[in-house]
Amino acid sequence: MPVISFVSPKGGVGKTTTALLLATELAGQGASRVTVIDADPNLPIAKWSRLPGKPDNLEVIADVGEATIVDAIDEARGHSPFVVVDLEGAASSRVTHAVSMSDLVLIPIQASVLDADQAARAIKLIRMTGKSQGRIIPHAIVFTRVAAARSIRTRNFKAISAQFDEAGIPSLVTAIAEREAYRSLFSHGGTLSSLDPALVSSLESARENARAFAVEVIHNLKQSKAAA
Repeated sequence: MPVISFVSPKGGVGKTTTALLLATELAGQGASRVTVIDADPNLPIAKWSRLPGKPDNLEVIADVGEATIVDAIDEARGHSPFVVVDLEGAASSRVTHAVSMSDLVLIPIQASVLDADQAARAIKLIRMTGKSQGRIIPHAIVFTRVAAARSIRTRNFKAISAQFDEAGIPSLVTAIAEREAYRSLFSHGGTLSSLDPALVSSLESARENARAFAVEVIHNLKQSKAAA
């Protein structure tokens, strides 16, 4: 079963939020089971899971160390159609082990030169890990915290996106917008589907954004499987 890992050497890029959006969307779109491995030392998804509203078909595994992450991923993909791994920001053996077992690695970044430089480090790690295994590990950039309207894209966004294209580094078409609803998940628990639209602004737009993101991830997984 596919393993999707989220990697970013830089904190504050929306990595955990993006991982949670994917996991909850997959769980809500009919997956019989989704397992999230929270390998971030701060355990943000494990904390979210203790709030009300976690879907019954979404399991969260925490406290996974360098010596146990391989076994944790292997066991999870044995019984879950989807395994989502939220990794720590710093480079470590735990990150390398998870990347080596991944079917797709997503690198969330904001549209800044600093984030792009750190993403390059992550891509180098992914490619070196794949080379050691004799395979190409599929990966892609995910732009996060962008303006909600597609017509509003900063000069930095356009320039950095063009640089990735020129370098042959894939980026998802769907960017994760800056939305109050995404922050609300960590405050109130549950999923975008269970949040009260009377209490959260632009909730339907947030749901559409997250849904499009999950659909594109699934499409990328299918393409990678077909190519392999």
